[in-house]
Amino acid sequence: MEYMHIVSRMLMIFGVVLVGYFSAKRGIWAHELNKAMSVFVLNVTAPLLILSSVMGEGPGFTPAEVGQLVWVSLLNYAILLGGAYAVSAIWKLDTYRRGLLRFMLSFGNVTFIGFPVLMSLFGDRAVFYGAVLTIPFNVLIFTIGDEFISGTGSLRRAFRPKLMLSPCVVASLLAIVFVLFDIPTPPVMGEWCHLIGDMTIPCALLIIGSSLSRIPLRAMVGNRFVFTVAALRLLLVPMLVLTVLRLLPIDPLVANAATILTGMPVAANGIMFCYRYGKDERLMAQGIFITTLLSIFTIPLLTLLL
Repeated sequence: MEYMHIVSRMLMIFGVVLVGYFSAKRGIWAHELNKAMSVFVLNVTAPLLILSSVMGEGPGFTPAEVGQLVWVSLLNYAILLGGAYAVSAIWKLDTYRRGLLRFMLSFGNVTFIGFPVLMSLFGDRAVFYGAVLTIPFNVLIFTIGDEFISGTGSLRRAFRPKLMLSPCVVASLLAIVFVLFDIPTPPVMGEWCHLIGDMTIPCALLIIGSSLSRIPLRAMVGNRFVFTVAALRLLLVPMLVLTVLRLLPIDPLVANAATILTGMPVAANGIMFCYRYGKDERLMAQGIFITTLLSIFTIPLLTLLL
């Protein structure tokens, strides 16, 4: 049952990507729309999606549970970022590919794919765990992740005021406050944030499909760089996280949820960062496409190991 749910989720994703692909091929979706849509998503819909993840009713948390979730989430991304920097130090690449490598290894599609997988495996409570576990993701992807694509990957530059005051980072910090202090929000506000925020993933997938339409079919299957990153992202990284978490006194459900989230394909946000900074989006689109395709097989394998 879980396997078929995951497969159906992946097929849904590919269906939206194909709509973007064929719309661009037929001239219905103009390529110039990608950049404008990316700006809209990063400044409007994505911040509201982040806020919506911690709004509404859900299983209550004790302070001890919140503390453990925050601690595990920080440890999780310390492992991911540390591993990304270690691999990029060993693998000699130009500055842009080094940034792509670090982004792809550090940030996965934790919301659209990760949350449904958590629900099918562990129930509603695990989804609420996921909302807390991914709060650092929302801060880091729009600071360090942004810098990976735009510049040299310098941690000092990643936390400069311009990025720290971006709408997504501000929304992420507000989400942390809502969770830690258990601040109630009016139901209508949560529904409004969901309504607009839920546009984020479909728009990102349409942009990916449009970007792939400009790549020759033979090149869409990727290259050695893309497949190596896919193996690291989908297999090695979650195994590393699982090993570390199992050695620590952590609730098994929390450890399993964190591990599942690290085994997701490359985050769709990467394609929007490429358009924002005028970078070549081909490698990023290939990486997202290939890792999403292969995750149909690797995610069920990971769930069996858990």
